[in-house]
Amino acid sequence: MYTLVILVIGIFIGWNLPQPPWAKAFQNKVVGLVRSFFDKSSNRS
Repeated sequence: MYTLVILVIGIFIGWNLPQPPWAKAFQNKVVGLVRSFFDKSSNRS
């Protein structure tokens, strides 16, 4: 459980720091994939 908490805190801090352009592009791609996955799964019900 401790490891999970540290991981979540690290993700939150890293997500909100200034990012280089390649990291921002990667973030946008991942967010788009996750959103499209949830859009497809919500349309099935």
